Amino acid sequence: MISILLFLNFFSCASNRGRAALNFYEENAALFLEFSLSNGIPVVLKNIPSEKNIELRVLFEGGASTSPRGKSGLDLFTFELLSQNPAVKELVSHGKYFYVNTCSNDFSTYGFSSAAADFEEAFAAFAESLLQPNFSHEDYLKKKSAAESAAFDRSENPRFALLDSIAENLLRSHPYYDGVFYKTSSRISEDDVGKNLKNLLDARRMKIIAAGNFSAAKDDEKKTKLSQEAIFAKNAEQIHEMLENIFGAILPGEFSAPQIPAINFPNKKSEKKEFEFAGNYYYAALAQKSPARGADDYEAFALATLVADHILRREIVQRNLATSCGTAVLNGKQSIALIVANGINEGGDIKENIENTLKKNLSAEEISPLLNAFKNIYASKIYASEKNCYATLEQIASSTFYEGSASAYLNRIEKIEKISVEEVCAAYEKYFLSEENFFVEVKNNFAK
Repeated sequence: MISILLFLNFFSCASNRGRAALNFYEENAALFLEFSLSNGIPVVLKNIPSEKNIELRVLFEGGASTSPRGKSGLDLFTFELLSQNPAVKELVSHGKYFYVNTCSNDFSTYGFSSAAADFEEAFAAFAESLLQPNFSHEDYLKKKSAAESAAFDRSENPRFALLDSIAENLLRSHPYYDGVFYKTSSRISEDDVGKNLKNLLDARRMKIIAAGNFSAAKDDEKKTKLSQEAIFAKNAEQIHEMLENIFGAILPGEFSAPQIPAINFPNKKSEKKEFEFAGNYYYAALAQKSPARGADDYEAFALATLVADHILRREIVQRNLATSCGTAVLNGKQSIALIVANGINEGGDIKENIENTLKKNLSAEEISPLLNAFKNIYASKIYASEKNCYATLEQIASSTFYEGSASAYLNRIEKIEKISVEEVCAAYEKYFLSEENFFVEVKNNFAK
């Protein structure tokens, strides 16, 4: 965590922060362009004039929540095979194409990044790889072997053992249980990949987002002295036509987003997991309820996580009760808040330490002088996200699926500024002092 002291004077004047938030929204909203293809696929372009690269992603609604049981990691495995396209591999070998393949609880991503000058060439290879798959049986066997090896490595990693235990206890009958990573238990055939690709190529579940320098003047445009806005509009029209020619023929299918039920916490409050690969360390997590992305109190909750980090660092890390201890969030339409800790296994009760520490929540009077610092930590991440393609598209994708608008995150800074100390305290009490929780600890030998 960045030291709070570094932020105490950052945007110290409330009126200046409000103005900055408004300017941030106005300046960036003007750099968005949205349209739809003839088959209904929505497209979002975000111009970043300072960027040298362009990144494009096709988003597929569903992600982990649509993975068939026993086939965890199917989307990422499919994307790995699609990327074996010879044209793609040729560009990769020359540094003209970089993979952007991801999977999350509610959507997955197949995309690429390239220098702005190489975008059209890279896009042609990308489109061919998605719509005209060209991988061999040998490619399948190699990728399967690599996926199995990676899954085996994760199975020996105590941090993944911790997440697996949380999944087994909180998500066993939930749509999020399978999906993101290939597991040692995954069974994915070539036929599964083909069926999955057919299901993915459904206009009803696809969205296209891209960010980068769409306003750089080409040689023939430099003499005309066109404005950046005019060049962006011109390039956007060309991209619209290019996307329509490639993706406009994809038909809407029968996809409907799965209903994501609330995550129920078990009556059993804790689990101790024997794990020989933990060595002399313990790894622990206290899982609690979290608001979904886009919920009314999500920003207040996010600030409350910084309050929790502050208390945990002071009461646990600085007192050498753990090597590290802080908050994390497993995000989705239904989310889980985590307090994660690890340290040398010396027989202490880390569960009791965490719970007692959380109960030492700061009063409104104690939070008040720190609140501006917390707000600036949160806001700075959003400001920084507009500096490069990857971070910008992460914000756009999240806003699209969890807030219903690609540009919704632009309003987040203004929301942050309006949050009161009382709202932060209420969020802290609601989520970090809740009795609905589950604790898991992983270490080598509980008998010692």
